Amino acid sequence: MTLQRAALWAVVIAATIFLLVAGRGLLLPFVLGIVLWYMVDSLADTFAQPRLGDLRLPKPLPMVLAVLMIGGLFWIVGRTIGRNVQAVAEAVPSYEARLTHLVEQATRLAGIEQAPTLSELVARISLADTVGSVAAAAASVVSIAGLILIYTLFLFVEQAHFKRKLGVIFHGDGQEARVLAVLARIDREIRIYIRIKTTLATATSALAYVVMSSVGVDFAGFWAVMVFFFYYIPTVGSIMAIIAPALLTLIQFDNLTPFLIVLLVFGSIQVVTANVIEPAIMGRSLNLSPLVVIVSLIVWGTIWGVVGMFLCVPIMVVALIVLAQFETTRPVAVLLSADGRIPESTP
Repeated sequence: MTLQRAALWAVVIAATIFLLVAGRGLLLPFVLGIVLWYMVDSLADTFAQPRLGDLRLPKPLPMVLAVLMIGGLFWIVGRTIGRNVQAVAEAVPSYEARLTHLVEQATRLAGIEQAPTLSELVARISLADTVGSVAAAAASVVSIAGLILIYTLFLFVEQAHFKRKLGVIFHGDGQEARVLAVLARIDREIRIYIRIKTTLATATSALAYVVMSSVGVDFAGFWAVMVFFFYYIPTVGSIMAIIAPALLTLIQFDNLTPFLIVLLVFGSIQVVTANVIEPAIMGRSLNLSPLVVIVSLIVWGTIWGVVGMFLCVPIMVVALIVLAQFETTRPVAVLLSADGRIPESTP
């Protein structure tokens, strides 16, 4: 019976992964619509909290403020990236020549008189093509932006009737209360994660901008925005946030001092924030195994690309909480957890 159950789970997992990959074009806009809806709704709930005693904002105002704030944030980010993309593209030839020169110097220092294979490899690495690929990816996101907004709008419409539908589906024996409790726990854990990540990402990107601006790194504002988004990618994002600006500094300047400043100062900030401050603040709220985080990063990154990398931790948090509610799946939830302690099933 155990072998049959394992085989059944293997088939279910394989079929789910196949559907996620095959239906990527259909699922991603909807998933991004859910993310946008959740961001706006969470921010609106924050604005709706009582201020100065029992004083509350009028009912429509929190939602309007949330929409304006999220929209303004996207506008600022889009404007910053848009202003810098053209400048980066224009500076690519000089960076590429400088990178080729650095590689040739490194090969000579290593005692290699001729390294045609390495030189050919560097010649084939076109930074312009890389920038073009990134621009194409950004254009694809923009192309589905309308569909994402439509999904988000209809999610807000559906939200008004969601609890009533749950009451019809899960009626009797306290099932409705159990489902609502699970959803409330998921909402609480995800909000804690987003709040902490956003706060630390903002602080890290601001410090990165100060360090890079003081050194004179080109496009410091652009890289600060990238650092902000890199911070949401577990483990790998912190490494990328250090390496990318440091390599640009190495290519831009003729001496190693700016490179070492960016690498050591900003690298130290990034490492301390991601490995000391964040775990101390986050505590046991998520309780996900580090191995599970890495594996989920690879799996969801393979399935949904960069979007999957950003969403891998929230997805696994939801999976952990849901799996902990059923006796047959509780062992799986234990394996996903960091210390074997999982949320108690809600009665």
